[in-house]
Amino acid sequence: MKEKEKSKKAGVFSGLGSSVRESIKKEGGAMGNFNLWVNLSVVAVGFLLGGCHLVFGAHPFGLAFVSALSSSVWLALIGVSFGALTLGRFGIIYAMICVLSVFLRIIISGTGKEKTSDTAITIFSESISLRVCSAVISGFVAAVYEILLEGFSVQSVLYGASMMAFPAILTFLFSGMFTGTLSFKEVIFGNKRIFVTTSSTKEKMKLLFFKVSVLAFVGIISFSLKKYDFFGIDLGFVFAVCVTLFASKRFGYLYGAVVGFISSVSISGPFSAGFALLGVGTGAIFTFGTIYAVLLGGALLSLWGSYVSGISGFLSLLPEYLISVCIMLPLLRYFEREKTPEVTETVKRRATDMVGTMALAYRNREAIFCDGIAENIQSLAPLISGFTENEETAETYLFFSKLINEAKLKVLENRETDDELTDKLEERLSDFGLGGGIIRAFGKRKKYIICSAEDRDGTLITSPDFHRSIEEISEMKFAQPEYYRRDEMVLMECESTKKYKLSGAFVSANGASGEVSGDTVKLFESEDLFAYGLISDGMGSGRRARVTSEFVRDFLIAALKNRSSFSVVMNLLNSVIRKGEEECGVTVDLFSLDLINGEATFIKSGAASSYIKRKNSLFRIKSETMPLGLIKKVDAEKIVANIKTDDYIIMMSDGISDAPEDSPWLIELLNKPAPEDLSEYADIILTDAKNRGRGADDMTVLVMKVSEV
Repeated sequence: MKEKEKSKKAGVFSGLGSSVRESIKKEGGAMGNFNLWVNLSVVAVGFLLGGCHLVFGAHPFGLAFVSALSSSVWLALIGVSFGALTLGRFGIIYAMICVLSVFLRIIISGTGKEKTSDTAITIFSESISLRVCSAVISGFVAAVYEILLEGFSVQSVLYGASMMAFPAILTFLFSGMFTGTLSFKEVIFGNKRIFVTTSSTKEKMKLLFFKVSVLAFVGIISFSLKKYDFFGIDLGFVFAVCVTLFASKRFGYLYGAVVGFISSVSISGPFSAGFALLGVGTGAIFTFGTIYAVLLGGALLSLWGSYVSGISGFLSLLPEYLISVCIMLPLLRYFEREKTPEVTETVKRRATDMVGTMALAYRNREAIFCDGIAENIQSLAPLISGFTENEETAETYLFFSKLINEAKLKVLENRETDDELTDKLEERLSDFGLGGGIIRAFGKRKKYIICSAEDRDGTLITSPDFHRSIEEISEMKFAQPEYYRRDEMVLMECESTKKYKLSGAFVSANGASGEVSGDTVKLFESEDLFAYGLISDGMGSGRRARVTSEFVRDFLIAALKNRSSFSVVMNLLNSVIRKGEEECGVTVDLFSLDLINGEATFIKSGAASSYIKRKNSLFRIKSETMPLGLIKKVDAEKIVANIKTDDYIIMMSDGISDAPEDSPWLIELLNKPAPEDLSEYADIILTDAKNRGRGADDMTVLVMKVSEV
């Protein structure tokens, strides 16, 4: 059946092609060449930092760079070494010091980590503290060499102190970028909400450290570019403009202002306020168009330069700004999300068509289930005819019609749009750069989400943050989404899945009569993601009691597949049992757990008490009802229970405990710590009951535990 549905869905979307990730892989482009650009950038940055001087003759930046990186360390070492060679004789020594740091890292990689059979230790994976240690040791070697070479003096001491302190501080500072939860790929191409988190305080601090680390790194790159210029063009200012435009475009005017100030303050303090203005102005105007933003940014920066230094200030900043715009314009266009009303309408119409097509496929899939309800319910007929030879009555037909109607109503609930959830999800689309998209939620209990939007490289709609946001808003767990692409449009679909699981074990023993046990026990799940635990006890013992309890078990398993209510199922059961060949009452003790939302229910008809064990607390679930088959009107009780993760549910037949007041030993036993093994727990209860002489009747114990998936 599932394969059939899968092929139908694939047929509906045969024009959409393969998944988004596969299409991205084929497309290549900027994303495909990203690793190449990263490698080239690592070498270039290493070159800049390797030749950059700080104070007292110290060159700590390159050493800190190779000490902090967690990947591409060899490329960084190549860049730093070439940069150091531009320093002359001392540069050779400095390059050797950086090589020493890398080899120290290789030696100490994995120190402090316990290697297991399934976890391999890789180089450059050591902790931050060990990376700082390698930088300090290398700096100490450089300090000792300087003192031996130049003699003991104030200059050599200051140099040595600088080479030991600054690489350690900078290694720690840089590590926020290279060991954090974010990567540069996410910063550049990820969704715009990467700096927004609702996670724990610890993760928020990591994110803050990442931001500080990036700002410090940007400021140091600008500082290292300060000494380079070509034909009067200051490369430091060019870099400052580029990163300011990027930050304001991607993350808004506030980030643009901070990045603008930090990236330029080390080059020229008076001009840094102008770069902050550049970030604010462009960040505020980018929503109206990239051209308007860069024109305003150029005007603001030039005016500030004129204000600070007159015409020389204007001429110092305007050429660098124009060059930076030419460099950044393709990337800014890549991130362009503003569209004309005509384009926006086209995108929205295509998204609506894709969502509508998938919604139709989903509803047809539910209709297939609806068509199969009659066939499923017909499977109950052989069970009934095997249990009773009486002809079917009008009462039986009435119950069958109720089963069908209720099952169809449940199907219709799944097909209907959840307008409230849809509105909440639509409000979040723009946060992920999917403002022109369409999203729809279906179902009352079990949710089905469809979303379609324009996503050129497939990194927005496939974002893990987007998936987590859907789960947070819906307050339930969703299966891994599936994605389909048509040109630049991407469609996503996902369904709610199990958030909880129910594990269990049971033991049984015959009564003193020695005949076959009349108790039947079963753990099972329905296709609609409900888990059940059942004990059915045929009155007395022997063949007839066993046949009756087995009939109840098989009937409930078959009936509950059809999403029918407990009341109709129990009434039909009672009617059939009363028409049996021999009069035989039967108890029903049914526990139901919704694996999607955790709602739990006990259905009891003549059953013994059940218990919920939660750490050091014990809750009794009891019901004073009659077994099925004894009276015409069903005497059953539905009890809604508050179940939490790691709760134990203990169910038993009346052979273990007729009534709570006659079994204080049971309460005492259940208040003790529960063993991890559920089979062992059930066996302990049964053994204790036997030892206390409770063996006249058949005995069954069912122990279950609720946990999260």
